[in-house]
Amino acid sequence: MIEPRRDADPAVQVSDISLVYPAHGGARAFHAIAGMSFELRRGQVLALLGESGSGKSTIARFVAGRAAEAGEKQSRIKVSGGDATVLGVPMRKLGRRATTRLTAHVGYLAQDAGATLPPELSVADILLQPIAERTKKFDREALGRQIAEMMDIVALPLSKLQEYPYELSKGQRQRVAVMRSLMLAPALLVADEPTLGVDANNRPRIVELLSWFRERTGATMMLVSHDIGMLEAHAEEVLVLQQGQLVGQGDINMIFRNADHAYVQQLAAALRVTAYDEVAED
Repeated sequence: MIEPRRDADPAVQVSDISLVYPAHGGARAFHAIAGMSFELRRGQVLALLGESGSGKSTIARFVAGRAAEAGEKQSRIKVSGGDATVLGVPMRKLGRRATTRLTAHVGYLAQDAGATLPPELSVADILLQPIAERTKKFDREALGRQIAEMMDIVALPLSKLQEYPYELSKGQRQRVAVMRSLMLAPALLVADEPTLGVDANNRPRIVELLSWFRERTGATMMLVSHDIGMLEAHAEEVLVLQQGQLVGQGDINMIFRNADHAYVQQLAAALRVTAYDEVAED
C-alpha cells in the first residue's frame, strides 16, 4: 500500500533525472530528458512548456507512472540517472505492483486521450469504467449527480451520455476524456494538453472543470499546455524545457514577462499570439 505522507512532503520530487527510450526495432536509443530537477508541492499546480520534442510528454508520463504502458514496449521510458519519488513512492525501479498502487492515486490524461476513448462503450460507460474497475460497490445516484454537474460545466448535454465516441466531435471527445481522468478523484493529476482540439469557446469550460475539481479535492496538478487561459488560471510555477533540458523556471509572470533566456522569450511570445495551430472542433 502507498503510505500516507505528511503535508509538508512534496507530491513529486525529481533530482537530476535522466530518461531514455532504449534502442528498439533498429532505432537508436533516444535520450529524452537530461539531468532535470524540480519539486511539486502538494496542492500546487506546475506547468510544463516547450516546443515539440522538448521532453514534456516524457516527463509527464514518467511522473504519472505510465513509463511502460501495456502494448507500448517500443516506447518504454527508462531511468538512466538520478532519482524521483511520486506521492512518496520511489520511481527509479517501479515494479508492476507498485505501479498499480501508484496509478490508483495518480490521474493521467494522455495527449491523445480524446482520440483513444473505448469505441465500444457509451460516454456513460466510459466515465463509469475507472470506478467499476476498482470496486463494484459505489453510490450510483451520487455519482450520477457528479457526472451531471461535470457535463454541465463542460457544456455537454446529458443526451451525450448515451452516445459513442464516433458520434462525438473531436472537441467533445476531449472533454469526455478530461472528465474521465477525474473520476477517481486523483491526489495528483497529470494532464498533457487538456484543451487540445477543443475550440476557443469551449476551452474555458475545461479550465472551469479543473478549478471545480481543485476546489473539491485540493489535488496537485502537473499540466502540459500551450493554452494561455489554462496557464493563467492554474499555473503557479512554470518549467520550460528545450531538447530535454530545463532552461527556465519560475512563476508565470516571471516566465512570460521577465525571461532572460532567448528560447523562453520566443516561446512566451508565440504563446501570446496563438495557443494551437490545428483547427479545433466544438
